[in-house]
Amino acid sequence: MKTRKWVFGLLSVLMIVTFVMMPVAMGAGRVVVYTPAPKNITDIIVDMWNKENPNIPVDMISAGTGELVTRLRTESVNPQADILFGGGTEEVDGMLDLLQPYKSVNDAAYKKGYKHPKYYYYGYSMPLQVFIINTTQVTEKTAPQTWKQLGDAKWKGKMIMANPAVSSSGYAQVSIMLQRYGWDLVQKVIANATITSSSKLSYQGVADGEYPVGITGEANVFNLIDQGYPVKAIYPKDGTALRFDTMSIIKNCPDLENAKKFMDFLTSKPVMTAIAQQAGVRVCRGDVQLKTGLIPNSKIKFLKYDAKLAADQKNANLAKFDEIFSAKKN
Repeated sequence: MKTRKWVFGLLSVLMIVTFVMMPVAMGAGRVVVYTPAPKNITDIIVDMWNKENPNIPVDMISAGTGELVTRLRTESVNPQADILFGGGTEEVDGMLDLLQPYKSVNDAAYKKGYKHPKYYYYGYSMPLQVFIINTTQVTEKTAPQTWKQLGDAKWKGKMIMANPAVSSSGYAQVSIMLQRYGWDLVQKVIANATITSSSKLSYQGVADGEYPVGITGEANVFNLIDQGYPVKAIYPKDGTALRFDTMSIIKNCPDLENAKKFMDFLTSKPVMTAIAQQAGVRVCRGDVQLKTGLIPNSKIKFLKYDAKLAADQKNANLAKFDEIFSAKKN
């Protein structure tokens, strides 16, 4: 009789524990996002998500694209994140084995060129690479006007750019120079520039007056202008690349259903409009307007840029870049 009472009591406790824990086990879950995007953009996303989904927390883990890709490969057996938000196609096309295809409910709003044909990713932004100048140190007329001019000896020690091994924008900049002029120019630019391990430093260093000239994404320049910094964007007269950053679901992610929900949220018109208008970003969704003040695409010179070639040659290009950079340091 005592045994029956003990068993019954144990079952009752287990039922209570199960009932109490059920909301946790069957709860709304959470979304973990790996992203190289700047805080002003991730703050917009988090605020909008929290208003729409107060019971599903979102964690933004920020780092450079190169670092995040290394992390994803290391974690591939047991992924720790659900979403990769950011990173150019030059990077992402080489890591499709780490991504989960998903056709968003907003698919029709994205033109053919701004999404993967098999839905491994959607385009997020069009980060045009430009020169950033500090207008207290150099005027628009005396600043470099072309990629080729960045190789002029007069800019030695006066410019800054991100290391392409850790920054997708840095790699895009190197790829543009390579496809336009080849290694001769890149070698001269390496000799002239301070190569930083953070893409943020490549524009903040100019804004703070440490360097007269830098290379960065267009939106970074306009965000600094809005903050009151004496900077200006110079659009290369020999052309820049019309390329895009991506957003995608990580393969075997911890919470696939919420990852899909988050992708539908990211690709939605309200979110892309908020990013475009508040952060001054050119987004890839076709029905979202540019922020007032940005130059329309029709007035910018674009060069013929092969993102697939840049992706295919990335390992070889980075190895050669490092070889030249290491020789400079020695």
